[in-house]
Amino acid sequence: MTDLRDDSRKNPTTVSILVVDDSENLLQTMHDFLAQPDVEVLTANSAVAAQKLLADQDVALALIDVRMPEINGYQLAEWMRSNEQTRSVPIIFITGESDVLARKFIGYGAGAVDFLSKPTDPRVLHSKVQVFVELYRQRQALRERNAELERMVQANQELAMALREAHSEALQQAHTDSLTGVSNRRHIMNLAESALLDRRRQSQPLSLAILDLDHFKAVNDTYGHHIGDAVLCAFCKHVNQQIRPPHMLGRLGGEEFLLLMPGTSLAEADTVLERVRRTLQPADSVPYTFSGGIAQAGAGEPLALVIERADSALYHAKRSGRDCSVTRPAPL
Repeated sequence: MTDLRDDSRKNPTTVSILVVDDSENLLQTMHDFLAQPDVEVLTANSAVAAQKLLADQDVALALIDVRMPEINGYQLAEWMRSNEQTRSVPIIFITGESDVLARKFIGYGAGAVDFLSKPTDPRVLHSKVQVFVELYRQRQALRERNAELERMVQANQELAMALREAHSEALQQAHTDSLTGVSNRRHIMNLAESALLDRRRQSQPLSLAILDLDHFKAVNDTYGHHIGDAVLCAFCKHVNQQIRPPHMLGRLGGEEFLLLMPGTSLAEADTVLERVRRTLQPADSVPYTFSGGIAQAGAGEPLALVIERADSALYHAKRSGRDCSVTRPAPL
């Protein structure tokens, strides 16, 4: 194999072409004639040498002599067409044989795009090579633009996903009490308004309860606020373990919570709170209890009045000794 390249002077935008011929003199002549600052001429004196070069090099065009020992030009072309890496490389056969017409049929069948006869007219050769070099550059530019577009699409998709995640996280933070992880006051009140509208449309019962931890100030004063925070978190976790959707718990503030129970009658709501109370365990070895006021929404009753009746029921639960629940039915 003859390699007449000088990599030290190779331009990053250089396009390579391959010349395959068993004549060293012709290879040298072709190299000298076709080589340019931006066109690199790779030369191989056999089909085997050409195959090795093609395994490592991307070429814009292959100029192949038809008559070569062992593996001729047609066989090399067939190998190139069967190889994924070289399948799309344009091939121009160079032949000195007299039976040109018959050989052309074989050559075109092997994948040739053109034929040149020896001796080759330098102007014709140069013109054809330039056409394929320019086509190669255009394909490369198109591939690079497509790759850039794919990178931009991927970047946009990643950005859109990041924005969706950030939006979802922001919504979650806006709706969530930072300490306990349950809905904050604004969100649970909005959910209660929505549940009240659903109750009117679907004529289903709606009960809600205001829950308040008993003597919570004493917990903070005795054990410290960090233990008080742990009790609040443990209480929310416990309530959520005892309820099922669409029931929802939210923190109104301090140690006071709203338990929203759509589709639940007053008696069923009282059963829910008793289950929560019966299964309540100490938090960080600190025993605690809660009181509850339960109210059922009446037909057409605004949320403020339902909350007011639940709050009144909670007040009576506190006055009755705490660690209990009091119910208020819907007004007639």
